[in-house]
Amino acid sequence: MLVNIRMIKADHNKLAHLVFSLYLKSLLKSSFKEFIIINELPMIDNSKGLIVTPNHFSWWDGFFIYWLNKKLLKKKLFILMLEEQLKRYWFFKYLGCYSIELNDKRKTFASLKYTLELVSNSNNFIAIYPQGDIQPYDHRPIVIKDGINFLSQKAKAAFSILPIAFKIHYSNEKLPTIYVRFGKLLTSSDAYSNPELLKNEFINNLNMLNSDYLTTSSYNIIDI
Repeated sequence: MLVNIRMIKADHNKLAHLVFSLYLKSLLKSSFKEFIIINELPMIDNSKGLIVTPNHFSWWDGFFIYWLNKKLLKKKLFILMLEEQLKRYWFFKYLGCYSIELNDKRKTFASLKYTLELVSNSNNFIAIYPQGDIQPYDHRPIVIKDGINFLSQKAKAAFSILPIAFKIHYSNEKLPTIYVRFGKLLTSSDAYSNPELLKNEFINNLNMLNSDYLTTSSYNIIDI
């Protein structure tokens, strides 16, 4: 008996983006003092697809990536999201979210295959959380899933990989501040030739954010 393996694909909708952007701007303004980038964005090769690998520590994470893309990267965004969550928050598929079911190998493969299609388009920007699920910010050791290394091996065209680290900092202000740090820009061939490279860069960027976010003398504030 043949079983049709289906995952939820993104279905971008202009009206959904308009409504959500207005909602998110209001939500960020009421919840945070500032959105600060503490280092320079690496030079992105616009002839290649781009995968970013943010840390996954809060309910806010997908919102941060969405706003960062809207204000800075300005590419067509896709976010890999757990199937259970996307079924619950189905509206997000109209904003570029698509599903993965980590407990079903066939569905996982279907999602990775779909990601290969997305990353072959240089206009696309795909956010994949390599930790797989939400973990406390300071949780150690950090475990990285193998999905991006798999994509690096199977991709027909080279793509770029950019680690991104976010941190929410509470101080004596009424509202907390969002801090962002970009890691070293990698290529799929880098990841293919050294499977540990992405993990090392991901962890290094997170550690650098944790040590530098309050002492940096140069930063860029994103409008919220």
